Amino acid sequence: MATRVDGEFLALQAALAGEYSLERELGRGGMGVVYLAREVQLNRLVAIKVLPSVLAERPELRERFVREARLAASLSHPNIVPIHRVSEAGGFVFFVMAYVDGETLGERLRSGGPLGPAAATRMLREVAWALAYAHGRGVIHRDVKPDNVLLEKNTGRALVTDFGIALAKDDDATPGRVMGTAQFMSPEQATGSTVDGRSDLYSLAVVGYLAVSGRLPFDADSLPALLAKQVAEPAPSVGRIAPGLPRPLANTIDRCLRKNPSERFATGEALADALEDTSVVRTQLPAPLRLWLRASDPLRPLYLMWSTVFFFGTLSELRRGDWPATLGFMLLPVIPTFTFHARKLRKVLAAGYSLPDVQHAVKVWQAEKREELAFESDGPLPRAFQILRGATLALVALFLVLVSGVIELDIPYALWRWIPLGVSAHLLRQFITAGTGLLAGVTAIASHALGVPFLPREMKRDLTGGIRSWFWNSRAGALLTRVLTPRRRARAVSVDYRPTEMALGLAVDELFDALPKSYRVHLAGLPAVVRRLETAASANRVHVEQLESLGADVDGPLSAQLGEARKMLAQTVAALEAIRLDLLRLHGGETDLRPITSVLDASQQLGAELDRLTSAKSEVERIAPRVVPTPA
Repeated sequence: MATRVDGEFLALQAALAGEYSLERELGRGGMGVVYLAREVQLNRLVAIKVLPSVLAERPELRERFVREARLAASLSHPNIVPIHRVSEAGGFVFFVMAYVDGETLGERLRSGGPLGPAAATRMLREVAWALAYAHGRGVIHRDVKPDNVLLEKNTGRALVTDFGIALAKDDDATPGRVMGTAQFMSPEQATGSTVDGRSDLYSLAVVGYLAVSGRLPFDADSLPALLAKQVAEPAPSVGRIAPGLPRPLANTIDRCLRKNPSERFATGEALADALEDTSVVRTQLPAPLRLWLRASDPLRPLYLMWSTVFFFGTLSELRRGDWPATLGFMLLPVIPTFTFHARKLRKVLAAGYSLPDVQHAVKVWQAEKREELAFESDGPLPRAFQILRGATLALVALFLVLVSGVIELDIPYALWRWIPLGVSAHLLRQFITAGTGLLAGVTAIASHALGVPFLPREMKRDLTGGIRSWFWNSRAGALLTRVLTPRRRARAVSVDYRPTEMALGLAVDELFDALPKSYRVHLAGLPAVVRRLETAASANRVHVEQLESLGADVDGPLSAQLGEARKMLAQTVAALEAIRLDLLRLHGGETDLRPITSVLDASQQLGAELDRLTSAKSEVERIAPRVVPTPA
């Protein structure tokens, strides 16, 4: 947004000279103008909200503005924009708050359309936590709407702002006076009745309804008609407007839109708890990652033919010692193949994705391939297939031995009488080698057509995607990603697919890297703890999915394991969430490191419990490939 260099901007800068340096205007509203500024002494970016001079002349508006600032300043929560200072200078009334680098939820919805289920769930949970905190201190926001929810750019964190018409516990509400934004008002707020925290939860549900569907539950041509619908008409179920929405999320929004406050959730914590299950919704990988996973060089068949020819050439040169040159020619296609895939990966990284996204995409791809393998290789291998497999392997091995010349083929003397005159021993050996190769090719083609596996099922399952997974989780994969990552990267188009533990791990990494060096030194063990928790949560998530596919939801020998796996998944994700919140508190000005140190100690103690589940998970993985869920 361009800076509006008007007389008021210049007068405000003159009044704040030496303390704050105004940079540009961030936005305007009915009760103030917000500027981006730099605090001189602390050299940090802040947002300054100023009451326009025209409004400052009215005592009631001036009092309301100062009241908003002081009310918001009394609230200290990671999901509420913190207020640093409330003051007057040069006839201006203003307050200074933390600058949130991002955009409002309203801006996000207007530019990018509805949110995915995972992103919407996270936003609703974080706003619910903020409202629960405010309600616990007797503050009702009364104006929860998309433009009063900020989304932080780097972390995706949601923060509540603008307590301009909030109601504190000591305030005397004027009966019959309606304040707020009509589209997001609760029925009791629209009629001027007494409101409590459940009114804010209704407004938050309207925000969620709009966020997931792109539509409001009620619309009308006039304000009175809109308020009448808010008061009297039941809201259409969001599940009908957004058919693909997970049922728990849809039910939570629908419940908060009920007319009777007693039928909604009692508190913001209860709403957030109800959304916990939907925060782990599995969504499809974004298109850039899917394209990268499926990328196949169109010249691959040509490269394979080239390498095959020189492979046999290398074998034939082994005895003469001239094999290094032919081996080099055999490996030559590695260079264009590597270049092709590196270019594809760089395009993904340029779109804003990172190494954890690549690792997660490979893991999802590997799980899908193994699931397909379990279906394809179900049941024992027929005897005829076993014979065909053995014959193919024997013929291929014999052909390679003959081609390499490692063993000199000796023609028995008794066979020479059946061989036409003029055929030399060398020509006969070549004929036998070619015939063996032909038979090996025929049996290999037949095996492929009939789906005969050449490796044991367990070995094939372990090898499927194994090399790819190992590489991208190794230092070599990390180094290659770092080299190919361009300096200028776009913001990732979609990160909704990320599991909760992955999103939390990335957020923790960014918060940790932004800490002062002294804090990072004191908390040097934090990244390792986070990686272990993230890995454990991911493994437990897979464990839960395996158990559910085996029917462990019903009573049986695996039901206890399912309950234990779900418990450990919840505990590991909760530990990551606790670390993230403590880091947010440090960024919010907290200096005491004892809380986060205690959280890290508790997280490390989860190790024994996580190790105890290893044997149970290996047992399920042994059983799982034999069980193929029946398609619905």
